[in-house]
Amino acid sequence: MQRVGLAVAVLALLLAVAGCGGGSEKSARRNAVAEYIVRIDTVEQQLRVPLTKVEKAYSEFGKKKEPPKATAARLASAEATLHTLKTRVALIPAPPDAKKLRVLMVRLTGAEVELAHELSTLAVFLPAFVRALQPLGAANTTLKTSLAAIKVPTPTSVPPAKLKAARAAYTREVDAAAAAQADALDAYLATITTVQAGLRGLDPPPALTPSYREQAATLAKVHATGTALIAALRANDFKHVAGLNRAFQEAAQTSSSMSSQHAQIAAIKAYNARVQAIGALARAVDTERANVQKRLG
Repeated sequence: MQRVGLAVAVLALLLAVAGCGGGSEKSARRNAVAEYIVRIDTVEQQLRVPLTKVEKAYSEFGKKKEPPKATAARLASAEATLHTLKTRVALIPAPPDAKKLRVLMVRLTGAEVELAHELSTLAVFLPAFVRALQPLGAANTTLKTSLAAIKVPTPTSVPPAKLKAARAAYTREVDAAAAAQADALDAYLATITTVQAGLRGLDPPPALTPSYREQAATLAKVHATGTALIAALRANDFKHVAGLNRAFQEAAQTSSSMSSQHAQIAAIKAYNARVQAIGALARAVDTERANVQKRLG
């Protein structure tokens, strides 16, 4: 996020209105606007050093390799600086000829603060989001490996004299396989529970709230279908196992398809949209500056 040149626009307006001649009434109006602009420019000049750090923090966001905590701290400091600018600009009263200009400046600084807050939240949320989801990859691999290693018995032809014993042995093997599958699923769901607990403590920024909610809902579905599947396996309710297994696999597949990369792409798109909106406000400030100059010229 690169701050628009509000100080430059303000200075241009100051020079324009101060350099015009005319009658005493118009001259008084020009002087009132010039005084207002001087006060705005003074605020910017007093914050020049921290505002320079703001531009540096936003230009390096996502590019500079540094610990996430350091990035979060720099963005939080930038947000505080912009909030100070917004507050001080809003406290400066404007003469009638600069009322609209003041409204636009307040809106501009307010939009910058909102975006700064979202970026600060993003800098805290995204690394924690990635860490919380990290165990899923290993858990999925472990579950697949564990299930593949379980030998599921298949019926075989036996002489009638051995049928009873063969059926008993087959039942024991089926029960053992079902129990082993349930144990593997139990271990997997334990990881899911841990991930869910980690996600509940996070506060997503607006741009990532849909992705965050989607991931949380998917994990809840995985947990619910997995729990039902485990219950069916332990109860030897094989009539419902196949359907529950399909539901569980569909939910688990959806979970593994969601990645931190998708979240970052969504964040970048939302960020760009907000930057464009700030650019539009900055242009509106320039337009109103020209209008004021024309009215008082």
